[in-house]
Amino acid sequence: MKKLNWIEITSLYIGVIMGAGFASGRECWQFFGVFGNRGYLGAAASTLCFVLLACMLTYIARGKGTSDLGRLISPFDNKLIDEIIGWVLAVIYYSMIIAMTAAGGSLLNQQFGISKLIGGIVIAVLCVITVLGDFERVSKVFRLMVPVLFAVGIITIVLTIRADFPQSGATDGYQPGRMSPNWPVSALVFMAYNTLGMITMSGNSAIHAKDSKNAYAGAIAGTLCLGALTILLLRALLTDMAFSSGLDLPMLGFAGRLSPAFSIIYAVILYGAVYSTGASTYYGFSTKLRPGQYKKWIITGGAAAGFLLGLTGFRKLVEFLYPAQGYIGMIFIFLIIVNFVKQVTINREDRGATDGS
Repeated sequence: MKKLNWIEITSLYIGVIMGAGFASGRECWQFFGVFGNRGYLGAAASTLCFVLLACMLTYIARGKGTSDLGRLISPFDNKLIDEIIGWVLAVIYYSMIIAMTAAGGSLLNQQFGISKLIGGIVIAVLCVITVLGDFERVSKVFRLMVPVLFAVGIITIVLTIRADFPQSGATDGYQPGRMSPNWPVSALVFMAYNTLGMITMSGNSAIHAKDSKNAYAGAIAGTLCLGALTILLLRALLTDMAFSSGLDLPMLGFAGRLSPAFSIIYAVILYGAVYSTGASTYYGFSTKLRPGQYKKWIITGGAAAGFLLGLTGFRKLVEFLYPAQGYIGMIFIFLIIVNFVKQVTINREDRGATDGS
């Protein structure tokens, strides 16, 4: 596989997070929009944490020379603990195929009136085809898709902000999720569960980067771009809070208010964002499967089961599944920080021993 430059790594970071919940605006509304202007504080805080954690994961991956999920997270030199952590994260990654097939179904149903079954099945099939091609196919898809996703997302957000739609309802008093009751906790949960999705891509990007400079530049640029996009997205959602609150996919609704034609364009782009996150996180799950003749059947069967579970509905998944992942993510983030400190200490000792000799 060819080595990645910082621009390609940036696209991988954006692609893994800019998925259904993010690009649709549902996720941003749930964790930041319900708090009104205080949501900006949460978005800024989560961005800073993203940058720091991306750099930590890059340092660990390059220091240990691995993208193994357990070794990226665990500070303990214990194969059993590494394996348990790796599998817990793999199960969380698997749960995202449930969310993404649900999102794909909701999107086509809201925009075109197509059955949710069809929208979900297409996402599941695309994810299986991509993941069977391993990391090289995943990274190639991201390099091609993400610039388009990012550009159209920015254009839609800016046009929505400039349109300055009148408020169609209340501008405060919206009920936050039961698992994210205030903006500091909400920002922490948002950052934590998105970090879970980022771990596999961070490790693989660091290992496949041309050099350390490209690895860190891509990690920092990718997380900063996502932070800026989150703040802009929040600004767009707050132009009409009642409208944002009432839809599963609020940014698709705003695109429709801009023009029917633009709504179709945004629906296609958003579907691509759903696919990109589904493929990247399902790839993370697949890395824990042993190579062999049964791997492709497990990947295929797992996607089919995820699609069936996704029929529960996207809005419910965002409200309950994402925060639950976030609380698990907080434990993993603590372990990543400890692992990072330990790796820094080891590297300093190694340099000291080399200088002394």
